[in-house]
Amino acid sequence: MSGGHIVARTPFPVAARKELGDTQLRANLRRATHTIRDKRLRVVGEVPDWEELRRSGAAIKDDVLARLPELLERFEAAATAAGATVHWARDAAEACGVVTGLVRDTGATEVVKVKSMATQEIGLNEALEAAGIAAVETDLAELIVQLAGDTPSHILVPAIHYNRSQIREIFTRSGLSALTDDPPALAEAARRHLRAKFLSARVGISGANFAVAESGTLVVVESEGNGRMCLTLPETLISVVGIEKILPTFRDLEVFLQLLPRSSTGERMNPYTSLWTGVTPGDGPRTLHIVLVDNGRTETLADGVGRQALRCIRCSACLNVCPVYERVGGHAYGSVYPGPIGAILSPQMSGEGANRTLPYASTLCGACYDACPVRINIPEVLVHLRQTGPHPPAERAAMRALSWTMRDRRRYAAALRAARRGAAPPAGWPAGAARSATSRGPCPGGRRPATPPCRRGRPSANGGPMNARDEVLRRVRAARPAAPVTVPREYRAVDGGDDLVGLLVDRLVDYKATVRRCAPGGLAGTLAELLSGAPAVVTPAGAPRGWLSAYQGRVLRDGEPHALAVADLDAPGVAVLTGCAVAIARTGTLVLDAGPDQGPRALSLVPDHHVCVVHSGQIVGGVPEALARLADPTRPLTLISGPSATSDIELNRVEGVHGPRRLEVVVVD
Repeated sequence: MSGGHIVARTPFPVAARKELGDTQLRANLRRATHTIRDKRLRVVGEVPDWEELRRSGAAIKDDVLARLPELLERFEAAATAAGATVHWARDAAEACGVVTGLVRDTGATEVVKVKSMATQEIGLNEALEAAGIAAVETDLAELIVQLAGDTPSHILVPAIHYNRSQIREIFTRSGLSALTDDPPALAEAARRHLRAKFLSARVGISGANFAVAESGTLVVVESEGNGRMCLTLPETLISVVGIEKILPTFRDLEVFLQLLPRSSTGERMNPYTSLWTGVTPGDGPRTLHIVLVDNGRTETLADGVGRQALRCIRCSACLNVCPVYERVGGHAYGSVYPGPIGAILSPQMSGEGANRTLPYASTLCGACYDACPVRINIPEVLVHLRQTGPHPPAERAAMRALSWTMRDRRRYAAALRAARRGAAPPAGWPAGAARSATSRGPCPGGRRPATPPCRRGRPSANGGPMNARDEVLRRVRAARPAAPVTVPREYRAVDGGDDLVGLLVDRLVDYKATVRRCAPGGLAGTLAELLSGAPAVVTPAGAPRGWLSAYQGRVLRDGEPHALAVADLDAPGVAVLTGCAVAIARTGTLVLDAGPDQGPRALSLVPDHHVCVVHSGQIVGGVPEALARLADPTRPLTLISGPSATSDIELNRVEGVHGPRRLEVVVVD
């Protein structure tokens, strides 16, 4: 890390030549990007108000950037009131120092991590390793990359450049036994390896897709269930969050929970979305730390054109349509953020090393702008960055001299004569220009060197050192953002239909869940049939007793007389029976809000078999209606769309990675 900012790994042209010569990598990239792109087009095509959602998403993010100081302070106050501790970090070095100190305070020497671009950006794994702390990546693709000693090549699918045979070799070398190279066998090997880590971990580390200012809520969208494990089971959770991830209100999630899944994985909704607010006694970690990170974001905010890059929700849609990315891969960009978004984000947040050349790694075809769910005009920013720098000092000096020469006919003619004679520049040539045009100064790209880490901070008004919180807020205010933005809400608030029950069933089956429909009088018999093979069934203490009146096996009620241990939930063959708060027909999603018939989050996470009861009156059409129905949005929320799943191995979908392998839903008509 230099100056605490993002560090480029390899100059683009050198790495690009290497990637172009790797035929296997190029074949993997082409297949993956085309597959994800086609999936996205199909599910986006189902949404008649997609453009209205895009406009709302862009406006919400612009409004955030305009009111960022106020919203950050609101988020801090709400999260603190809910039991979290909020920390601030000016740069990568300071963020790593905060996290490392927090882990050391717990006495832990190993942490489990949710996939997080923010922690990659700050180099957290390396910092923890230097402090004697092992950071275990738990996302399957991130685990593959970590075991291979490699770096990610895609925002969504970090191991996109490996095929199944290569993955098996990596696992074998690392002691993860896989009988074959079939994707289910490889996923099972990872499950066995990581299950022990999850159940014994004392500290989890995550990022966040969104942070809600009005409630202090954090949101993580994922597919495998590893995120739920890290967010639920450890005693301490540390979440590293970029300051631009703020959303003003809980309602704003109704926009982004429609935009993000379709744009990233090409799904109507990811298998798992977790929302948590502070600390909830008896449900999840007992200690929550949130680290708000600047690390060059305020510098980006200060650029009137370039600041739109901070709208980015890390969906990777722009990568999958980019002809440059498809041919050279993510490593060629030499930055944590590859592809078109990396070409505008990395130069602004750092501008060091090879990052300064990234705006030129584009054909300016505009496909990225069309695909972006928050309407970032990436071509506009690319052209802007090319025009405003960074340019090498020699290039800038030469262009100034050339401009001065060509503005006068006599100077231009004299320059031509001098060039023909091979003589020195004509009289009147700007002093120092010739020397600057050929110099090789110590500041590549002509960009001002990044500010070194502010460990002591700037002086405050009373002459003392300024702490990180005050310094970050000062920087945000100094960026002079635009006026607040009015957010259009022209998308559909009500998504009705003639047969919401039938639509929910279709969507659940599409996600490989098993669905049974029954009348109220047949519920107990249906449940007994589904659970007949389970030696024991766990159910929340508040679940109706009649649900299991026909079941003949052992029943464990959580909370009677005490909460069940994780070992009880992880016992072989155990099934869990819960209700839900609401179900979303159009996305095939079950929303659990830790209500009396649902219990703490671990209940629907650890057992291998989850049976969920949904009453027809709980079914709504779309996401906005579902969020509006929640009695208390600050409860721990889990959105479930089918069993846990991964597509990280050659994009073959495998169900049951870290969450339950079986999801069975009983719809009571």
